Amino acid sequence: MTRPIMHRLVRVLLASSTLLVLPAPRALAQEPSPIALRLSFQTPWNSPDQTQLDLRFTAQNTGSTPIEDLSIGLALYGRVITRTQYEQSLVTDPSPAIIIDAETLPREGQIAAGQTRAFEVVLDLTFAGIDASQSGIYPLKLDLRSHGVPVVALRSPVIFLVRQPEVPIRLAWTFVLSEPIAFGPDGVFTSTALESSLQPGGRLAGQLRALSLLIENPSDVPVDVVVSPVLLTQLARMRAGYTVLENGRSRTVEQGKAGSALAADALAQLARIAAAPGVELSAMPFSGPQLPSLVAGGLSRDLSVQLDRGTQVAASFLKVNPSPTILRPPRSAIDDATLSDLTARGVSVLMLDAGSVATTPDPLGFALPPAATVGPPTRPALAIVPDQSVATLIAQPFVFDDPVRGAQAVLGELAIIWQERPSDVRGIAVTLSEALHLPGGFYAAFARDVATAPWLRPTAATELAADFPPPGVPSPLAAPSVSRFSDAYVDELKQARRRIDIYRSMVVDQSTDPDRFDTYLLLAESSDFLINPTAGLAFIRAVLDQLSAVFGAVRPDTGQVVTLTARSGSRIPVHVTNEGDRALRVKVQLVSQHLLSSPSDTVVLQPSATQTLFFDVDLKTNGRFPVQVQVESPSGRVIGESTLIVRSTRYNRIALIITIGAALVLLLAWARRFLPRRTS
Repeated sequence: MTRPIMHRLVRVLLASSTLLVLPAPRALAQEPSPIALRLSFQTPWNSPDQTQLDLRFTAQNTGSTPIEDLSIGLALYGRVITRTQYEQSLVTDPSPAIIIDAETLPREGQIAAGQTRAFEVVLDLTFAGIDASQSGIYPLKLDLRSHGVPVVALRSPVIFLVRQPEVPIRLAWTFVLSEPIAFGPDGVFTSTALESSLQPGGRLAGQLRALSLLIENPSDVPVDVVVSPVLLTQLARMRAGYTVLENGRSRTVEQGKAGSALAADALAQLARIAAAPGVELSAMPFSGPQLPSLVAGGLSRDLSVQLDRGTQVAASFLKVNPSPTILRPPRSAIDDATLSDLTARGVSVLMLDAGSVATTPDPLGFALPPAATVGPPTRPALAIVPDQSVATLIAQPFVFDDPVRGAQAVLGELAIIWQERPSDVRGIAVTLSEALHLPGGFYAAFARDVATAPWLRPTAATELAADFPPPGVPSPLAAPSVSRFSDAYVDELKQARRRIDIYRSMVVDQSTDPDRFDTYLLLAESSDFLINPTAGLAFIRAVLDQLSAVFGAVRPDTGQVVTLTARSGSRIPVHVTNEGDRALRVKVQLVSQHLLSSPSDTVVLQPSATQTLFFDVDLKTNGRFPVQVQVESPSGRVIGESTLIVRSTRYNRIALIITIGAALVLLLAWARRFLPRRTS
């Protein structure tokens, strides 16, 4: 299994960090350094033709007193030959001997409290004792000193190539462009996170800048780009002008101003990137759901809807059709049941995270192949699996704190992997996933370094999978996803979907409302709401509330008692009002056990209008009785009902004859009083 490899770097970093923070002897004990060093630029790699190493960095004084009498110390250590040695050298002094120790590079001035100062160092590697016969990686330690005492250190690898690599590693690298859903069902942005991501130095701004640099490169560097359709949707909302909640207050941004302008520029950049020849574009499912949460959570019908909608939205905004065969499962969440559904839909290449597939470590500890077979044996898929060591390194806190140094450290990791077997044709994968919250500065530095590194040959993921086919026997998934929505959550979502179908059958004119409501429910399936279901329920309940208002606006007037005087051929008038703002087609039906039938009529109710319907009825009984007036959708779903009171005054024919006969008898009896009587 991959667990030993997956945790190797973590153990190295933790162990080394523990050594660094062990209590010093009392006489040497020091307060934590008030200086933070950050690398601004480093020559990515050197060679006999380029022996000058340029280093630019900043020092920020977070303390309350100035740092004076400054000097810079440089120490270059011997070549490291294993990944373990290399990874240790990023956090502590390596065991190889120092080959150059420039202890005194004085700098004038000071760093005042709260000040950030930039420095530059140039080191000529000609006389540094670099091995002239073998390429390699040399750990470098740079420290800032005050009064000759080191205050803080920065470590970074120096990569030296003695000759042009003959067999570069084939590298499939993937940028996943995704941001969490940051707006509510009312369209108001609930967070400024996307605004911040678009600002200079933000994550999304850095990703777009890096990709823009790649497509402007004359060599047309191949790169895989996975785009989140809901990200595109949010950018489009911002581009049109938007309202955002900040510190509990609403702030409106006009179209073309501030964040709106940044969003418009981001969409334009994305369109250029997607159209570039070297870009292999794929789209995530629309709202970024964890796919197993749909398949195993009673929402499997939505899997196809999410995939299709995601492709359509990406194509609509970017004017480029994403690949239908490549899929990045959001957050790399996948299980066997979902794999079967995906392969049945024609998905043949999955872009997964490191550690997603159970593999056997290489006996010598070398990097594993970048592709694995997953899914059912009858219809398997290829999974592009990033290298675990690289993925672990990218996720280290120092990469976030010092992104340019982090990019150089990752470049060094790729160099040490190439150095393991420099003559073998191999492939490797790196994924900059949506789970990484790196500052923007990392992406541009990393893209520049990778694109120019002679030991790396960037390759599209599909080409890498074709050139390095894995064994045909499927590998098991290492950690299938188990996240699910609650039953109550799913029940509300399904209820809302049924009511949308009812509404769709009632709409007369073309309306975007049903599609808008469907979109709300797809958004509610986002993986963002697995950990924050309250925010997802807001979308579901917005649909239910709006549809309840539409259905409740259609009501029959049953306040008056209707009097009928005939057994058959009588007509019951019903006044039906539509108080809504859209014409609706409904069926109105009378239901009562006192009627011989249940007459109905289908009508179109105009908005803000009342229409009177007449129903011919035959009565079973007389007297006073209730009649249910049901308002139904054309599909037969009852959306409302009310009780109408009917009073029948019709006479029964036999009773009428008896009454007339009795009246005649009484009349005759009364008339006899006026007949002459006989006398004797």
